[in-house]
Parts: sequence; structure tokens; C-alpha cells
Amino acid sequence: MNGLAMSLLLLAPQDGNRLTYLDESDPYYVSRTFPKLTTPQWVGEEGVEAVVVLAIDDMRGHERWEAYLRPILDRLKKSQGRAPVSIMTCKIDPQQPHLQSWLAEGLSIECHTVDHPCPLLQGGDFAKAKSTYDRCIDLMASVPGNRPVAFRMPCCDSMNTPSPRFYAEIFNKTTEKGNFLTIDTSVFNVTTSADRDLPRELVIDPDGKERFRKYIPFPSFVNTIENYPYPYVLGRLCWQFPCAVPSDWEAQNIHKPGNPLSLADMKAVIDATVIKKGIFNFVFHPYNWILNEQVNDIIEHVEKKHASKVRFLTFREAQDRIDRHLLAGQALRRADGGDNGVRLLDLDADGFLDVVVANEKLRQTRVWRPELSTWATFDFPVVLARNPGARFGIVRKDGRVSLLLRKDTEAGAWSFDGKAWAEDKALLEGLDSGLFTSQGGHDRGVRLRDLDRNGICELVVANERQHAVYAWFGEDVGWSKLKIPPPAGARLVDFAGNDLGLRFVDLDGDGRDDAVSSNDLGWSVHLFKNLTTGWERVRWGRRDADGAVPPIVRGASSNGAWFHSGHLWVQNEDTAGMKDKVDRRSFSELLGR
Repeated sequence: MNGLAMSLLLLAPQDGNRLTYLDESDPYYVSRTFPKLTTPQWVGEEGVEAVVVLAIDDMRGHERWEAYLRPILDRLKKSQGRAPVSIMTCKIDPQQPHLQSWLAEGLSIECHTVDHPCPLLQGGDFAKAKSTYDRCIDLMASVPGNRPVAFRMPCCDSMNTPSPRFYAEIFNKTTEKGNFLTIDTSVFNVTTSADRDLPRELVIDPDGKERFRKYIPFPSFVNTIENYPYPYVLGRLCWQFPCAVPSDWEAQNIHKPGNPLSLADMKAVIDATVIKKGIFNFVFHPYNWILNEQVNDIIEHVEKKHASKVRFLTFREAQDRIDRHLLAGQALRRADGGDNGVRLLDLDADGFLDVVVANEKLRQTRVWRPELSTWATFDFPVVLARNPGARFGIVRKDGRVSLLLRKDTEAGAWSFDGKAWAEDKALLEGLDSGLFTSQGGHDRGVRLRDLDRNGICELVVANERQHAVYAWFGEDVGWSKLKIPPPAGARLVDFAGNDLGLRFVDLDGDGRDDAVSSNDLGWSVHLFKNLTTGWERVRWGRRDADGAVPPIVRGASSNGAWFHSGHLWVQNEDTAGMKDKVDRRSFSELLGR
């Protein structure tokens, strides 16, 4: 057995669900233990180990931003030869001549909504939220010579303003003019002492408390991930560039403006980011919450302490490098804004993300070799672009990644052996003849999930006609349908492939997949027992019942629900009047305890 197979064998009993995020759209799925996408994997410069993006918010007009930024721009030009700063803009005359001066200096003009609503989704008016977002993109795209790629949600450092509903129903769509973005930078990364790669003095205050958690503005601020300073993909169409805690608003919120304690903490986050070979996305404003000379102090710190290890980039430059060096000249979104067949997953279980690019122009597997700091490339067997039925999972006992596809025009199964996707026809054996992963271009609700946490995925199908669980019994038997169905009454999709609000989540802390289902018609909560008993339905009801679980989907769209820190959270245009702008249910409440 080679080293790859041995490492996968050791991993398999621990996490058979390590690829389920590919079937979901959770903005907060990454963590310290999730595979990394380090800067050397995408930056395209030997010796560069980290990136700093300086992104200033709220621009309306240019005068105040020019006055505040000028010392910073001149400082960057002196050492970098250009001024790589991104301006998250609300509204400006696209013909303003000063914009051309900025673009020539190396800045990028990005998007922040026209009206700056906090939160964006509010007042029961989804169309209004989409309009202020879309108009901003179209406006920035009309600036001659500008190509906006990035968005930041207003007030994302001070309120629970981002939402899965925003990503699924606004960001991942296009404007009426066909414009779209590729980067969101609204989720905040908290560096903590749980990351043992970092020196204690970087992450612990002298009083023994967490150095950066103090900046979280209130206890139920849940727009956070922890210890993941790397880009990651949301919903197949959005790069998330997480922001660093603290922003300048978070800093002044506890230390008052311009405090040197905040500045020292910002430098510490940069030092931690360089150790992790990540990206430091700094959120700041022209309101002297941080002085412009302090921003220059940050730049000087980077250049003196880390020198050529760190590159300052704009969001547009970062996007261009990702497309060129990570995705082999491809992009996450097609020219029409749709899925371009890009998937990021750790194929060899080494803790680094690998890449699959599978569209009509290129079908390539790209495996990162960290010891050589280079990509090894292999073929890929099928097109994934606009193909909702391709399912990745861990089925083989040696922990290899497998791909299963069964639709009306083609069927196949393959497993990756470290050098190639070998055809694996046995993975189609035992499935009912009418079972499809997609049909007529629609998702048919087939998922690979390790229900009993033995390191091997079961196959779950839950649509309007099929409701079954299959277990893998090895090469000689193939799949066998179990006597247990999926959670009673719950479906993953309808006949048109629309999400019906069934989510798998561990509610009772036993490490196994319980389930919550909630849509316009009703809701239910289920505890998983075992592969013999299946799920026990512990609570359920109609939509209008007292104590109803909030809808996970409304109609055929996301209702803005996610699971985080022991709760179900919902943020949408109807929750802005609730405490902290969100509806919430603890896992204990969901279970009726």
C-alpha cells in the first residue's frame, strides 16, 4: 500500500462526511480542521506566502476618500510601485475623472450597495434589497476601465447582516444587464488559541483571555468562522474572502478610535496570517476609526517584518491570480454567470484543497503537492458544469474519493487513486433502475452521507417518488436498500429539483446525522438512531403550529437559514425587527427539551 492509500485508510473511519459541503450552501462551513487553500497555491509568485488586501468601505463621491487615502496610496506607491487598494463603493458618477487616476495608480473600484441598508434584507421587501445590490454592480461596471469583482455587505462587522438567502438568491444571480460578481468579503475570521500552530503571545492577551474574541460586538454575532484565513467557495459561484477580526469599527467599538492597542492586535493578526500562509483582508473606513498614518504603520510592519513573503493585492488582482494559477485559466462562473464546473476538494487527504475543473473547454484534476509547491495535473472523466447530479463521497474502505453520476443521458462511477480517476462500475450495482442523481437537468435528491460515522457513505434519495437509504456492502454485493427510509415525510427536492428544506445536522451531540426539515407546508425534527432503526421523528407540525420551526426554504428559494454555534439561525427581510436581526432556535428548543 502506498503512502496515499495509507493516509486515506487512516482518515476514512474518522470523517466519511468530509465532502458533504459540496452539496450544501452554508456560508460558515469552514473551520480550523477544514483543508487549506494557502496563498502559494494560487498567488503565482515563488516565495510569496501571504496576501494583504486593504479594502476601504462606504464610498459616496470621491473627495473624502481621496483625502484619507492619499498618504496611504503614496506610501504604497513608494514601496510597491503602485497603490493596491480596493474601494467598496456605494454610489459615484462613473464619469468622474478622478476614478481614472485611481485606476491608473492600481486601485480597484468594488461594490457595497447603492443605499447602504443595514441590514440589506429588511422591511419584508426582497426586491428592494436585490435592487440596491444590482444597481451598485451595474454602476461600478459602467466606470470606464473598471471590472468590479468583489462585494462587501454593509454593517457586516457590526450586525448579523449576511444571510444564505442573500448568497443563493442575490449574489449567485445576475443583474438584468447580465453583470455579476465573483468575490464576497463579508464573513469574519476569528483567530483563536485553538490553532496550535500559532505562538501563544499572538493569540492570548496578558490577562490570559483570547486576544481577538473581545472584538466580537455582541454574544449572538454569528457572522463568523474561526481559524480559517483562506478563500473558500460558497454555492459553487462565490469566492468568500473572509475578513480579519478586528475591523477598524470593531476596534473602535471597544478601544475608541485610533487606539494603539487595536493597532498592535491588527499587526498580530497579520503575523498569524503569514504563519498560516493565508490572506489578511482588512476592513477600514475614512472616519478616523483608524488613522491613515496607522494604516501606513501596518504597511511598514508588513514590509519590515515579512518583506517579500507578503504581497499587497486588490480583490481584482487576487481574482485574476486565482483564475490563472489555481483554476488553470478558468473561472468559478461562466460568462453568463452560471456554474463553470469548478469544485475544490481534498482528493488525497493531505489537508490541502485540490481542484477539479470540468467544463466544455477543460476537464482537469489538479492535485497540490505541498512538498514541491506545485500542481500535478490529471484528466477528469465528465463535465460538471450545469450538471446538478454529480455526487462526490467516500465509499471505498481505503478512503478514496469517489464520484457517482446517474442521469437520463449518461451514467458512471469513478474513484481517484492518486493519479487518475479509475472507472468504478461496481458503485452503480444494486441501485434501483429508476434511481437518478439528476434527470432532465434537475437534481433528484441523491446524497452520499456517512450516517453511522463508520467512514463509509450511505446513499440517501428523497424526492417526490423515491424515499430510500442504500448501504454499501462491498464489491461483491454493491449497494443494498435498507429497511429504513430517510426522515419520515421529509424530502430533499421536489419534481423540479427545488430544495424542500431538509438539512442533516447533529442536534444531540452524538456525532451522527439528525435532521431538520422545514418549508412552506410544515416542519419536522428527527433524531438518528442507527441503520436498523433509522430516524425517530421527535417533533413536527403544520406551518401555522405554535412553536413551529422557521422555514428553511420559502417556495423554491432559500429563506436564509443556517446552523451555527448550537442554533438554527434565520436572517432575511422579515427578521430585521428581531433581536440582533435574526430569528433563532437552540438545538434544545428544536428537540423540545
